[in-house]
Amino acid sequence: MTARGPRVLVVDDQPKTADFLRRHAPDLVLLGPSAEKSWAGSWPEAEAALARASRLPDLVVLDLRFDIPDEELLPDRRPLGETAAGKRDRRDRRDRQGLFILERLRRREPDLPVLLTTAHEEIPFEDEARRLRADAFTYTVGEDEATGEGLVRLVRRVLDERESPLSTGRFFWGRGAAMRDLRRRIASLAPTPLPLLLTGPTGSGKNFLVKEVIHPLSSRKGPLVSFDCATVPETLLQAALFGSVRGAYTGSVADRPGVFEAAAGGTLFIDEIENLSGDAQKALLTALNDGVVRRVGATATVPHTARIVAASNVDLKKRVTEGLFRADLLMRLNPALALELPRLATRREDLEDLADDFAAAFFTDPTNRLEIAAQVRAAGGAGPDRSDTFELARGDDEVARSRAPVVFALPRKGWQAIARHPWPGNVRQFAMVLADLLAATLYGRTAAAKDRSDRVVFSIDPRLLFDLLAEARQEDSPAAADSFVLPRPRVDSVEGFRRELERSAFLQTFHECEGDFARMAERMTGSAADERAVRLRFNKLGLSARREG
Repeated sequence: MTARGPRVLVVDDQPKTADFLRRHAPDLVLLGPSAEKSWAGSWPEAEAALARASRLPDLVVLDLRFDIPDEELLPDRRPLGETAAGKRDRRDRRDRQGLFILERLRRREPDLPVLLTTAHEEIPFEDEARRLRADAFTYTVGEDEATGEGLVRLVRRVLDERESPLSTGRFFWGRGAAMRDLRRRIASLAPTPLPLLLTGPTGSGKNFLVKEVIHPLSSRKGPLVSFDCATVPETLLQAALFGSVRGAYTGSVADRPGVFEAAAGGTLFIDEIENLSGDAQKALLTALNDGVVRRVGATATVPHTARIVAASNVDLKKRVTEGLFRADLLMRLNPALALELPRLATRREDLEDLADDFAAAFFTDPTNRLEIAAQVRAAGGAGPDRSDTFELARGDDEVARSRAPVVFALPRKGWQAIARHPWPGNVRQFAMVLADLLAATLYGRTAAAKDRSDRVVFSIDPRLLFDLLAEARQEDSPAAADSFVLPRPRVDSVEGFRRELERSAFLQTFHECEGDFARMAERMTGSAADERAVRLRFNKLGLSARREG
């Protein structure tokens, strides 16, 4: 965002929306295809505006319906004629033109914030807009043409979300659209008393999300109590959850409250809920439905006031079909509102910021800071002040640009290996590897040296890095090497579904093999000799080794 204000590209066949924003949000910088026009009336003009701009807009405000000539209509910009079929196609393309443009924008800039607008409520577009990850959509355009205040408020909200801090407490959001959408949904759902279900792979940050974001946003006065179902023996699950009375089971020598009572007025986080026994699932359902719990061995029930947040790293719907999880309990956990944390492998745009975030936490640890200061002095440098910040630099260029008195220097090729790594353990594994790398560099006591700029540089050993990555790769597991977990495409045709599955499989294999096409060929066909065929197919699917690497 520049000092002149946020940059907004309006794509609309009429100037109405741009005029609204110009009058009622004069701080916005409206982009256009030329100096004379500050809005784009079609996809060709939007392309021209993007090419003309010195950098990407902070937001695209995109209309849904475009009444423009055939030659400007996506998907193929060709004359449609005046036959019945041509008129039908023209009407459909005009009604859905905003969605076609959004699809092109997503191919070009996957994380560009987009606000979709329409005055035509009769046109169904919502499911497709969600699939294409529109940041927001509104029906208000046209209802309040005198002021346009509703549109301006929504523009401000989306821009504010874009500029939100990368971290909340210890939880890292990043810059990607998936995490931006997660943040928006949590802002709406966290303050409610509704049960919440968190999904996502192990290590993606579900625990941090509850601790650092959901519970604080709930404004509940009681405590946050965490309960991991996987760590409690099945025979003791109900007692641990709901409490027990003296004599309820062997070894029960006193009345004991469960975690439901401990979380009174607060949040009860039930992790790995798929591990609950059948009886415990039934008791939990009763607690959710009736707002009461019964201690094991007791006859009376007592009210509970805990808000439930549950988490799982497995497909609970599949568990239901297998008869391992109650369908009524899953329904009570509001699966339609489930909050899914993505795999780190799908958030590669966040890796640099995430590395800086974890490195900063390492550098501010008092024990680490004392050791850094000691080694700086031993290397002939001046002891750092309390206010000094240290940096993790990726490659010689970043070392040269750094103004920090202490720099931990990671070879550029080492960072490229980190960026290509599949990270099967997600954010948790990434944090552990980075902490291990920095700690081994610091406490190895051989890496610090003063450079010509009087900075002290800690040189990170690339062999150590590649050893850590090899340990983290988990390629020794046949199950990890031979199976895929692919996102389910949402497309309009069987051919599109097949193609998107193939793209996902190639992309996952590319990252698992760290961009090595010979290794990809060996993984896919058993022979590295198929490297050229794999590379050609990779390119034909619209994938780029340079972009993905």
